[in-house]
Amino acid sequence: MILNVEENNYEINIKNNNDIELRDYILENKNRKFAIISDENVYFIYRNKLNNLLREVDSYIFTFPQGENSKSFKIYEEILKFLSDNDFSRGDAIISFGGGVTGDISGYVASTYLRGIDLISVPTTLLSMIDSSVGGKNGINFNGLKNQIGSFYFPSYVHIDYDFLKTLDKRNINNGLAEIFKYSVLEDKNLYLYLKENKELDYEQIIKKSLEIKLKYVRGDEKDKGKRQYLNLGHTIAHGIEGLSNYSINHGEAVGIGTIYMARASYKMGLAKEPFYLDLIDSYKKYNLPISYEFCTKDILEIIKHDKKIKDNKINIILPTEIGSCTNKLVSFEELEKIINLGKEI
Repeated sequence: MILNVEENNYEINIKNNNDIELRDYILENKNRKFAIISDENVYFIYRNKLNNLLREVDSYIFTFPQGENSKSFKIYEEILKFLSDNDFSRGDAIISFGGGVTGDISGYVASTYLRGIDLISVPTTLLSMIDSSVGGKNGINFNGLKNQIGSFYFPSYVHIDYDFLKTLDKRNINNGLAEIFKYSVLEDKNLYLYLKENKELDYEQIIKKSLEIKLKYVRGDEKDKGKRQYLNLGHTIAHGIEGLSNYSINHGEAVGIGTIYMARASYKMGLAKEPFYLDLIDSYKKYNLPISYEFCTKDILEIIKHDKKIKDNKINIILPTEIGSCTNKLVSFEELEKIINLGKEI
């Protein structure tokens, strides 16, 4: 299954057990060098697969410690030095092979090394398949804040092989499903009902549907100034929860909690006619997703004050009004504090 992102000139290939097409793509570009960037755990699992994919081409492997803390200036600088020491030019390419952390830092490196080098994205987690591998956002963490430094830079090719999901534990599968739930609350009630009611999921279809929803909001707003901000449903709180938990709460899990809090607040504010957040909570429990996280609102506001989308001391938040529909509201931090507290209180 192919999705063409014509406005940003790249292709997303979604298929199961799809090594042959990735190898064909690499061989079509065998005149260039490839730098594979991956975390140590992912590389250890897939080193034989990578060796097979990269035979007959000039390739170099860079690995870093697994985890959000590797999205740092230190690792960023090490990758740049690795590329420079191995004489990578603009005609060469980076292959991001891994989850969201790998994709974020690889994309930032690709956008800045020699002012831009081709990026091939091979996401290996469900969350990165339906979120960070497309859309062009990338970056590193700075001063304790997530993605505080980054750029908008699109890949030249995205290869999604959901056979990789076989090596993920249940928590990491569900972490991706939390982000898919977000898409369903934002845009698609049928997708929500499918997730809620089915035990066996068709990953090709839900990945495709999630990416179609994401691309709809990215299209025409690549720099996140307008409609793309709807994709931040749950994220304003989520990034704060991630930081406060020292990343013991995964990104998708935090987005799920943030979505519940915004849905509960929306009902209490009279924006939602029905308390659909209760049904959302039941659906999350089916996948063992966390439904709450204890925090001091003032602590999370301190993190949110560094959000990239703040303008004139106000922030745009997304509030669901029912499953499949949301509204946006530009609020001051005083208003945001009240909304967060409404969302927290059961």
